[in-house]
Amino acid sequence: MIQLTTRFLLPGLLIAVAFGSATSTHAQERARAGYSGISGYQVPLWLGVDLGLFKKYGLNLEPILFRGGAESANALTGGEIQFDVVAPQPHIAADLSGADIIIIGTYFNKHTYSVVARPGIRAPQELRGKKIGVLSVVGLNQIVVATALRHWGIDEKSITLVRSGGSRDRFTALQNGLIDATVLTGAFVDRAKAAGMPVLLDLGDLEDSFATVSLMTSRTFQNSKRSVVRAFLQGISEAIHIFKNDPVLGQKSLSKWMRTQDKALLESAYRSYAPRISFPPYTELSGVQVAVDDLANSRADAKGKKAQEFVNEDILRELDRQGFFKSLQKK
Repeated sequence: MIQLTTRFLLPGLLIAVAFGSATSTHAQERARAGYSGISGYQVPLWLGVDLGLFKKYGLNLEPILFRGGAESANALTGGEIQFDVVAPQPHIAADLSGADIIIIGTYFNKHTYSVVARPGIRAPQELRGKKIGVLSVVGLNQIVVATALRHWGIDEKSITLVRSGGSRDRFTALQNGLIDATVLTGAFVDRAKAAGMPVLLDLGDLEDSFATVSLMTSRTFQNSKRSVVRAFLQGISEAIHIFKNDPVLGQKSLSKWMRTQDKALLESAYRSYAPRISFPPYTELSGVQVAVDDLANSRADAKGKKAQEFVNEDILRELDRQGFFKSLQKK
């Protein structure tokens, strides 16, 4: 089983007065949702909490920060959290090992990462023998690095992955020469360019589907607490819609959770994420298949597996049939 290490409870339950919050006549269920890193990918979760959208649908949701997807997958398996908002590869791996995890939606179905190197490295081939910083050696960053290396025809064994923390920490490590390259998104890519760091590849240019952030729960929880799963999907879907269409609220939430007042950084983050977010949050199966196939390189039990085996969007489709997403678009 994946080993759980330290995780952090953030004061996300304290809804900022500046946002205002939706009111609810629903009886409140309680649940916890995990997420990894503070880069902007998690903004629908943050915005849903800030605006009281989960409470609007009867769910008192507590967001919990983990150091990586492997840790949150372990917490989901152990029942410490009921939902997870993160790249799904560690969860698929856990499910293959007997865990009870299912993808119920995906709101980032495309690559948004770029590979950035320290000054002095001019070409991808110069990464051989070098250290590449990642959040976790298993998970989203690792797959992004592997995808880039395959694109360049570089053997993964020729580089070393170094666990270097979240986006801000990796950027700092790159500045200080502790690593030779890393993967960054949005505003941190802009900062890297301004600091003279070369962008070796924008993976968004590859145009491949890739499950960057999925919504996950357990099959057991989905079956036994269907109304809670429905409320979670309603809250996060409304947050997605608001984020795509309201840059002021979107950047306010980014500012709060990323703990920055840097206007240029916030605008850059919004420009990076808003156009690429999926509404409704349906999963592109080809993007999940990338994660499954990556696991098949090291796990025999992943060989021949299909993405659909790890996805169940029945509740999402039910909401769609009932006109929920169309009702949000009319607001």
